[in-house]
Amino acid sequence: MIVVDASLALKWFLDEALSDEAEAWFVAHGGTIAVPHVFLTEVTGVLVRRANIDKALRRETEDSLARFAALFDEQLIVAKSMDQHQMVQAARLALDLGHPLKDCIYLALAMELGCELATCDARFAEKARASHPEITLLGEL
Repeated sequence: MIVVDASLALKWFLDEALSDEAEAWFVAHGGTIAVPHVFLTEVTGVLVRRANIDKALRRETEDSLARFAALFDEQLIVAKSMDQHQMVQAARLALDLGHPLKDCIYLALAMELGCELATCDARFAEKARASHPEITLLGEL
């Protein structure tokens, strides 16, 4: 398994820097991706916010949301629940690293699963490597 954060996944749906690399990464790893449930809210929230800012993007956003849901339906991504003990571990990581909790939820899941965490967030990757060396920063590939 590989844990993927929202910073990487959003590049599958938005045309921005590293989007081609993110798409290639997904093709290579689809079916082995695990995410915490907060991932659903983060990715969906960014797509909706973008369409609310620019109403011309409504149709594109609806298509992206359908493709996003299909990734779970086709089991290319598996969402994992976190209990209170796992959330406390994520909070401890956030405190230790001085980093936002939501990012540390991904880190805690990767640590629990004993697997890689893939991200596009360089600042987070640098901090997270202090606790978990198996961090892949997309721009470094």
